[in-house]
Amino acid sequence: MNQIVLPSRAKINLSLLVLGKRSDGYHNIKSLMQTVEFGDEVTIRLRDDDSIYIESNLPELPVDERNIVYRAAVLMKQTFQISQGFSIYINKRIPVAAGLAGGSGNAAATLRGIDQLCGLNLSEDKLAALGLTLGADVPFCLYGKPALAEGIGERLTPAVGLTNCYIVLVNPGVGVSTGMIYQALDDKNVPFDDNTEQLLSALKNGDIKKAVYSMNNMMETVAINYCPAISNLLTRLLEAGALHAMMSGSGATCFGVFTEQPDAVKLQQLFGDELVAITRPVI
Repeated sequence: MNQIVLPSRAKINLSLLVLGKRSDGYHNIKSLMQTVEFGDEVTIRLRDDDSIYIESNLPELPVDERNIVYRAAVLMKQTFQISQGFSIYINKRIPVAAGLAGGSGNAAATLRGIDQLCGLNLSEDKLAALGLTLGADVPFCLYGKPALAEGIGERLTPAVGLTNCYIVLVNPGVGVSTGMIYQALDDKNVPFDDNTEQLLSALKNGDIKKAVYSMNNMMETVAINYCPAISNLLTRLLEAGALHAMMSGSGATCFGVFTEQPDAVKLQQLFGDELVAITRPVI
């Protein structure tokens, strides 16, 4: 085998609580995370030389060390003394810097793909430890199933997530700086209730209508101050029939939870280019 193609699925946060800044500059969080079926695709091919070559369907995507995929490939080569190089093609569908862990998912797929191509047979724990050096969301993206993430996101506890529903992803086309959101949270006291246990219990019992009352994102209110379009998207998702609507991660992507399959034509008319995907949760 000299080539492998792997999915790189988007992540949504069903809850997100920022607990405070650490001495190392990271923030401790508590978040119920879930992947969805929609995402990117990463193709990795072995090269005859030792170079790393990145391509993408997105022209503005960096293809050097600024890209986390490049850094993931370098990490694998250096850690395991891999002499061969890699040509990596990233088919991007997830919006960049959108709160969906698109880059982290690409990095996770790269780590897993190189592991399989080179026959390293690394354990999940070893891959996760490597992934954590690249980004806090990479371990979860490697895991890929619903989990309660704690610490900076690396401590994962398997959980029950959303099941029988549809997820509609919308994005205003405006970037929100994650660093800016964290800074705003550091600078002021943002009141927030920790409803994690109620959420986990409701999902475990399969009670989606009860679960949505405990689904919230501490970053949402702060992000809306910088990007009012987020609030507009949330309102329109509810008007379109969503049982619940909230922002994912630090934004600006929002998602609506629909108990019945939504009308794709209607959603396209309502959101136009803001509509990213109609998808299902991965369980």
